[in-house]
Amino acid sequence: MGVQKQSLELSKGRPLGLMALHALSLSPLKEVAVVVHPDDSLTWIKAMSEVPGKETLTCMPAVHVVICPEASGGMSYSIRSGLAALMSDGQELDAVVVALADQPFVSERTIIRLIDYWRMHPELDYVASKAKHNEETADVLMPPVLIASSMFEALHGLKGDSGARQLFKSSAFQGCGLVVLDEMALHDVDTPSDMDLARKHFQA
Repeated sequence: MGVQKQSLELSKGRPLGLMALHALSLSPLKEVAVVVHPDDSLTWIKAMSEVPGKETLTCMPAVHVVICPEASGGMSYSIRSGLAALMSDGQELDAVVVALADQPFVSERTIIRLIDYWRMHPELDYVASKAKHNEETADVLMPPVLIASSMFEALHGLKGDSGARQLFKSSAFQGCGLVVLDEMALHDVDTPSDMDLARKHFQA
């Protein structure tokens, strides 16, 4: 879009990137690594302190800002930076959830559903989101996605802007996609028209 879209406002005081971060803060995740470009102003993250009801949350995950100098090189760099940051203190992780700051309508329910499904099926390497099935089009797996530790080595080897999606096509890994019935929940803001639609939906 040519601008720092995470800080664009859906309405006054509600920057785009804040919405997904807020959803993650309401989930049972233990930590959140927010991977940003070095030029990010971080104003959308600072806005978390002004979210109504935040002071009543007693089990919020720790939030860490991770500067990724190669962020403009593609999503793979951000994923690798975030994973490295979460594992930097030597702790062992069972899984991570990858979410995008430009998906403002992802809810904590979506995150919890991914986690709960994987806990019931721990043999899976990943559990992704997918839009309501259309028989005329192939299913497209997309974030947010839970990725088990069995895929961490492969994540560290990612290159370019394809993110983890290329790994989902590999026969080396087993996973599934959970249908998200609310199509706007997976709305990804990449263009000015995407942002216009997001504002209309948020303010409706």
